[in-house]
Amino acid sequence: MDTKDISLAVIMTLSSVVLTIKWLTRLGNPADPVIILAAVLLIGSLAAMILLLDGRLRNIEEAIDTKERSLRINIQGVEDHLDKKMDAFVQKTEDKIGEFSKRIYR
Repeated sequence: MDTKDISLAVIMTLSSVVLTIKWLTRLGNPADPVIILAAVLLIGSLAAMILLLDGRLRNIEEAIDTKERSLRINIQGVEDHLDKKMDAFVQKTEDKIGEFSKRIYR
């Protein structure tokens, strides 16, 4: 996790505390610590969930990149193998046509 992500999660949590206190005072109720703690837990768990989801998505992206790279290498290997076989087949065919042409002209 980047420090940027962690700092944004902390800012989310702190802003939830400030907003909860402001809302409670606007409604005329004193700042209830249970409500503030619940808001902090709610926003903190949301921030943690977002950070974990980001980590999972990065892992999936790395796995896909690795598989794509290996698939590309395998395709290149198959392509090279088929090129060699086709070259051999073309050479054989040209040799047979040459032999056939020689027999016809005799």
